[in-house]
Amino acid sequence: MAAPATDILLQVGPEVAIPNAFVVPFYLEDSKRRIAIARVDARLYAFDDLCTCAHQACPLSGGQITGKVIMCQCHGSRFDITTGAVIDGPATRPLNVYKAQEVEGGIQIRAADGDHSLPQSLV
Repeated sequence: MAAPATDILLQVGPEVAIPNAFVVPFYLEDSKRRIAIARVDARLYAFDDLCTCAHQACPLSGGQITGKVIMCQCHGSRFDITTGAVIDGPATRPLNVYKAQEVEGGIQIRAADGDHSLPQSLV
């Protein structure tokens, strides 16, 4: 059974190709939020694109991804992209993670279970 369309935060068409071991940022205009989508071992992962370090937000999409870990290029914090957990600081807060899936050649990003705080945004 398909999930309701209102759960979709971001939908991008087939023209967006994300190679393996690569991260692409997207901006959700209506919620003023940056989300990064990464492909690791042919699977998609979506998470907040801004590092959770308190003193300066830095885009994680510009950082280094090694396996399922992404490192902030500004602060060196490392996060597990499957759970959002902080592996190494200085960040202390985890990232929000989202459901990512390929649907009919495109990519859909949905709120995690129970998180409906973000409005729908179609790009």
